[in-house]
Amino acid sequence: MRRALIITGSALCFTTVLAQPKLEVGGGGSFDLGKIYRGAVVDRQLTLRNPGSDTLLLGRVDVSCGCTGTVVSSDRIPPGGAGTLRITFHSQNFTGPVHKSVTVHSNAEGASETTIQFTAQVIDEIGLNPQTLLFRNADVKRLNVLLISVSNNSVTPLSLTGYRTQMKGLVLKLPAEAIPPGGTVEIRAEFTPEAPVPLISEGVFLTTSNERRPEIYIQVFGNAREFSFE
Repeated sequence: MRRALIITGSALCFTTVLAQPKLEVGGGGSFDLGKIYRGAVVDRQLTLRNPGSDTLLLGRVDVSCGCTGTVVSSDRIPPGGAGTLRITFHSQNFTGPVHKSVTVHSNAEGASETTIQFTAQVIDEIGLNPQTLLFRNADVKRLNVLLISVSNNSVTPLSLTGYRTQMKGLVLKLPAEAIPPGGTVEIRAEFTPEAPVPLISEGVFLTTSNERRPEIYIQVFGNAREFSFE
């Protein structure tokens, strides 16, 4: 009788060890989105498998950047089953190489956190230098001028077709001719404030002929003061 109890106890222990949820990510947990034109929204759907012997419970999914979104098909994956994780990347605020991560929390045995890495190369077809307009100590009722270089990094001519802004006294002087591929032009930003402004925090939308970037937002900062001889 005593031998039978010992054997039964060992069997129960062995069964408990086997009853473990596991998490496997299709593709090995990393992928490359390749070349993306700035402003594009791209996604990738990954398979989440549970090769374990107990139900896999998926918890929160953390992202390394607000540019990344996630959707899980189900928060419970049975033994031997699979689900999906859709990862969406918004490229609007990026240029050049990108490296981001997504962390899935679960009850997987020995790996409560599973990190997925992804990379991309964001191509900006329209380059701006500088990226913002800074009118520091702009003189009231006087013309204040800044220049912005606009580069056409696409393979087709680029036309700057107009602009819109709610900032009073701001005017952009745009070139009449299209910018050839690989070319660069300067646009002239003229600001004539009517009254002192302690802090300028505005913006201007530059409209273009580029289908992927029909509008470019340029932030405007600075201040305006009464003109005085020094």
